[in-house]
Amino acid sequence: MPHLRNRSAARVAAAGLALAGALVAPLAAAQEIVLPVIGGGFEVASGVEGGGKGHAAGVRRARTSLRVGGELGLAETPGPNVGAGLLLEIEPHTSVGADLRYIHILGDRFALHAGALAMFAPSTLIGASAGAEVRLRLHRVVSLTAGPTFQAFFTGSDLPENNVIWQGLFHVGFNFRLR
Repeated sequence: MPHLRNRSAARVAAAGLALAGALVAPLAAAQEIVLPVIGGGFEVASGVEGGGKGHAAGVRRARTSLRVGGELGLAETPGPNVGAGLLLEIEPHTSVGADLRYIHILGDRFALHAGALAMFAPSTLIGASAGAEVRLRLHRVVSLTAGPTFQAFFTGSDLPENNVIWQGLFHVGFNFRLR
């Protein structure tokens, strides 16, 4: 009988080692360090807007705005990034806001984005945006960007009651990658 016990113990030990290997292998693969892709940008945008009531009804030139923001991705290859930015409307009136966006990089030259934005001061506007851009590489870390963005504001203290303000904008700017 001692012979059978040794065989059973060997089987249990082999099964235990196989189980430990199956559990440890994914953990070892997960230990591979993936450094984030960090970047940012600066954009100037203007275009047309509409959707107001009374004296603001009709289509008119949109406010000129600046966006300074950052991007964070988890892979060197094209794919998903997240971005956040500071928005400054500089004319005809000054206001300050922020945006948060999902950015999907398509190849070396194109990006699509969608997200939420809010203007905070002097009054509030909250809405959503979506757009596309071409990124023309000027240097290893700097690209010239240009493209359309559509924004719709659906709530806020600066919004006429039961109304939506929309903007069709074209932006030009620079994008850079720190890593």
